[in-house]
Amino acid sequence: MPTVDRAEFHKTETAILHVRLLGHMDVTTLADDSLLPNGTKTKGLLAILALSDRRPVSRSRLAELLWSQRSTVQARASLRQEIHRLQDALSPLGEAVLDVQRQSLALQPDLTTVDAERFLTCTPSTVLSLPDNPPPLLEDLSAVDPAFTVWLTQQRTRLRQHVLHQLEALLVTTPEPATAREAARRVLQMEPLHEAAWRTRILSETLCRQQGAALLNAEACIRTFQEAVGAPPGEETMRLISEVRNTHYKAVPPLNAQEDRRLPHWADTSPAERETTAPAEQPVYGSKHISTLVFLSCPDNITDPAVIRLAEAFRDELCLSIAQHDIIDVVMLPQRFPSPTPEDLDIFQQKGTDFILSITLTSQEDGTPHLTLQTLSTHLNGVIVWGYRLSFTQETLNRLSNRVSSVVVWTLLLTEARRLGSKPVAELAPVGMALRAFNLSLRGDPGLRTTIEDLLRQAAARAPEETFILFVHANYLLLRALEQWDSPIASLMAPIMDLMRKNLAIAPSSLTARYLLAVSLVYLQRRDEAVALLQQMEAELRDPRNSLLILLEGLCLLADGDAKAAAPIYMNFFNMVPFMPLTTAADHNLIISCFLSGQHEVALEKARNMLITSPNRTAILLPALAAASALGQYKQANEYAERLSLLQPALTASRIEARYAYLPPHLMKLLTDALKKGGFLQDDAAPLRPLSAESVSRRLAGLPRQDMKRTKTHSTMNRT
Repeated sequence: MPTVDRAEFHKTETAILHVRLLGHMDVTTLADDSLLPNGTKTKGLLAILALSDRRPVSRSRLAELLWSQRSTVQARASLRQEIHRLQDALSPLGEAVLDVQRQSLALQPDLTTVDAERFLTCTPSTVLSLPDNPPPLLEDLSAVDPAFTVWLTQQRTRLRQHVLHQLEALLVTTPEPATAREAARRVLQMEPLHEAAWRTRILSETLCRQQGAALLNAEACIRTFQEAVGAPPGEETMRLISEVRNTHYKAVPPLNAQEDRRLPHWADTSPAERETTAPAEQPVYGSKHISTLVFLSCPDNITDPAVIRLAEAFRDELCLSIAQHDIIDVVMLPQRFPSPTPEDLDIFQQKGTDFILSITLTSQEDGTPHLTLQTLSTHLNGVIVWGYRLSFTQETLNRLSNRVSSVVVWTLLLTEARRLGSKPVAELAPVGMALRAFNLSLRGDPGLRTTIEDLLRQAAARAPEETFILFVHANYLLLRALEQWDSPIASLMAPIMDLMRKNLAIAPSSLTARYLLAVSLVYLQRRDEAVALLQQMEAELRDPRNSLLILLEGLCLLADGDAKAAAPIYMNFFNMVPFMPLTTAADHNLIISCFLSGQHEVALEKARNMLITSPNRTAILLPALAAASALGQYKQANEYAERLSLLQPALTASRIEARYAYLPPHLMKLLTDALKKGGFLQDDAAPLRPLSAESVSRRLAGLPRQDMKRTKTHSTMNRT
């Protein structure tokens, strides 16, 4: 039988029980007798223990994962019953393979093996020995518990990411083309847009004198990217594809010398060196700040000097607004150009410019300039990554330039992050690692937390005073805190405050850093300091209606308890164009301010629209549930409650109050009262849970709820 091959595990040849978790779950002895338990909960209990990395699992954790919708007392009692069932199922072995302690459980590592551990403990040298395209983890174990479902998703992500990272490490360490080709094939099965794998696959075919296969792979790479993202792969991949095409069609021998038949740069450094330095002969991605060049183009048929001066003023203000964010480096060309696309695009690229923002004056109707804005990527051969048309006057110039600058900063960050998304971590410089972390943090996937935090840790260790890394770290912590309910909001905001103070010590004028600092101060219930910072920024900026200042003003009003004044601020902000997906997701404050100001219909409508694209955002789901409950829309409310109980199985009234501790008590009470009135919260200690189907029907019919009495008499039956 196979044994766990991890250094910290005790290696043994005495395993008498094998647990299979990949595909259909099975439990067998050395004699191949099946000891698989019958009950779903019992199987779930065994699966959790088997995937615990051979560490004991606390009884409280097991109860949370298997009975998240029951009270603590009931869950612990049910757990005791399942432990006995599991012991009975494993009793034919005659050995104590289950280590049962008063506070925890564990599988005996000396006596058991788990097939999934081969994947979770693989290394670059062993990853290719794993089965290709294995079945999903626990594919037939469903309907155990909502919390178990979330846990299982996280475990599948963990297994997949570990295997992917080992394959990526193999790509940059093996000198053998055949090995690299197989590793690349497996990576592309998992990540079809992984550019490094595509380059490895194409190059390894070339080194093996398979020019036809290399050309086919090159064309398949371009087709895959065009179908997925509507754009070709990055510049380095396209350069390699061009070389392959030229070699094939010109019939040039690829490589003649046997000593040249190796991968040119994959084995240049040891694994320890690759953790701290990039490969010497490879380009280092994200080695500098993102930069954009801004210029104004004015066709010959537009001659009105006043209109031209107004367009030039917009260009100047836009550059100033971009610079104030202290995230993107901006270069402005003071002269006017006749064409919206500079002919010397290659020159700008050679100078290190990542993007070009062209502002084209298209007409002068009624003396009002009409502009077309286009952002082109120099890395993607001038592909337009963002565009917008607008008209403005002297009175709206500052407001529009500010808003457009925020959109541009956001767009360029996302575009560059996606361009680097398929690069191996070993090829990323600190800024590139921060960009990767920034892109991953926007997905809102709890399973990516370890990956994001590891990227930020490595980036900070190599560039401790890089302000962009500090910004990305703080933004990630804020996004995470808004979806986290197991800790008071103040404890989650303290690290953000510390990061932004460090940022401002390096770059005192950073508008984004001051905004994030002020936001953290509000959540820390230090409103006076936040207001002082807001007033300081308003005094410095020519446009007091700056987008970030508007959001900060609305948050301060909410903290003051004036939801009626905060709601229209957020309403007006999110109705403005162009649409700005802020790096700090403030849209949940729109929902909460509308609900707290009594606009329940508006709150529910806005929440529905947001949840279409982000269905698992608990910061939106909770006020949406309260609004639906207040309106008596119990069918809709129950859908939100079911989703919330799945995502946050231990969400109680006390945790909700700790999450909204920055609000005055009377506003916080409006939330919990609406949830209790709808029957979703019973008391401060009981977790939020959906209603039964019968209860929903009775409430929709206007009848009183009848299942509470049965809950007291037949609690176990009702819970089941």
